[in-house]
Amino acid sequence: MSAEAIFKGNVNQAICAFTFDDGPAQLPLELWLDVLEQEDAVGTFFFTGEWMNRYPDKAREILSRGHVLAPHTYYHRRMAQVPKSVFVEELQLTELAYQDATGLPCPSIMRFPYFSFEQENLEWLAELGYLDIEGFDSGDWDGGPAEGIIAKVEPKLDNGAIVVMHSNDIAKGTPEALRELIRIAKEKGLRAVGIPEILESVGIEVGYRPWKITVEVPAELDHPVDNWVAVKDDQVLYELAAQTVEWNIPQYTMQFTSEGEWLEHLETPLEESGVTEDRKLFTIQDNYGSYWGYVRAGYREDTLVLLDYAAKEAHADTLVYLLHWAVETASRLGLTRIEARRDIRRMNEMCRQLGWQSEIKEDQ
Repeated sequence: MSAEAIFKGNVNQAICAFTFDDGPAQLPLELWLDVLEQEDAVGTFFFTGEWMNRYPDKAREILSRGHVLAPHTYYHRRMAQVPKSVFVEELQLTELAYQDATGLPCPSIMRFPYFSFEQENLEWLAELGYLDIEGFDSGDWDGGPAEGIIAKVEPKLDNGAIVVMHSNDIAKGTPEALRELIRIAKEKGLRAVGIPEILESVGIEVGYRPWKITVEVPAELDHPVDNWVAVKDDQVLYELAAQTVEWNIPQYTMQFTSEGEWLEHLETPLEESGVTEDRKLFTIQDNYGSYWGYVRAGYREDTLVLLDYAAKEAHADTLVYLLHWAVETASRLGLTRIEARRDIRRMNEMCRQLGWQSEIKEDQ
């Protein structure tokens, strides 16, 4: 990976990118998303890991509406002023926040807050397989009106342009300016695309850094495994599909638009992380016909791999119920480890409280 910042895409292609830093707390994110959708444009949102932690539903909405979400550090630090250990920690914290919020691995592109970086920071990024995405400044960070933003951006809006804007509580003029700038771009024959397409135009493919948790199977369970039953027939699967649509889980909301599509997904064995789902392990938590959780799993060598799981309630103790099921199942199969890739930080904390050995590590 090259130790340099990317400021522009291919100047021979009629594409441009509108990008947005930070993440709003008071202003609705829809102010930006609605404009992009109405103008048939793709945006790239460089948001902090702290924001993703606070608003995981909004992080998922960005992706489900066809846009790109990428890191802007975790705490919005001036990265040129921090040591390498903090630099790496900021990225890793953001990656975990991203994966826990969306269920997807974090893309290895980022933007430095305040344009604060030195050459050694770019070299540290390259070591981690990251690229820094910059561009030209719209000046919207000062909270000025749309007219001033448009006047500054329009002359530079050409082939391969990357426009640096903001989606925060200060940039009140940005949504209005964005609408006009997208229309100006169209008049110039430009198509507004996400940063991955900008990078593709110069021969660069975006990488990803996934994480996982591994749990050592304890010798004994301290509580019984209650109310978990195998999905035994099509009728149960139909009922599960209907009920889980109402749970508003990211597995459904980010990928599917109908109960029929979701049912087809549940009917099809998963193949992920080098593991094929064992359909005999497709299990639901059944409370007298009302389903409160499900898990789909497979295994390789000595490890039970939890490929997909969700619960009706968002409480962390639902992960304890899942872990109890996983330990009982792993023990029955003669396996010694459990592996998962969703809600991994909360699962790690539940393991700590249970006194079980667990570790969060990069998913090689």
